[in-house]
Amino acid sequence: MKHIIYFLFVSPLAFSFESSDNCDDIELFFLSPQDGFVSENQKLKVEFGTKNINISPAGVVVEKQENCKVSGHHHLIINNAYEVKSFENQPIPYGANILHFGGGQKEAELSLPPGKYSLQLVIGDYEHKPINRNRSDQKYNPILSETINVEILP
Repeated sequence: MKHIIYFLFVSPLAFSFESSDNCDDIELFFLSPQDGFVSENQKLKVEFGTKNINISPAGVVVEKQENCKVSGHHHLIINNAYEVKSFENQPIPYGANILHFGGGQKEAELSLPPGKYSLQLVIGDYEHKPINRNRSDQKYNPILSETINVEILP
């Protein structure tokens, strides 16, 4: 029995572990506000959350990350102003409802007139290109948050 235990704990060839190709442990989400948030205040604080994403400024090339860990910065898409999945390998454009946080910001204060809004986060690389969740040789699957909805009352 001692030989079996020794083999299991000492031999590096005893087991082979393979990493997932789709990097399910990478997450992008809103810390606040929550989906369905309603307010009379036109100032809205938005906080960004991540898992296995290193936040780095635009224009800064980050050396290769370990598998299933990426580096980039936040972009906030308001009211579906840009469909990230339709523009593979293209930088996210600038626009009134396409906000870039190239300084590595993890929160923002928005000033929104009364109305209903959808919000979605996207992680972009140093060139503002959406980061593909999968390896480069697999189907394009940019790292996006779930879309949340908020309402600012008059």
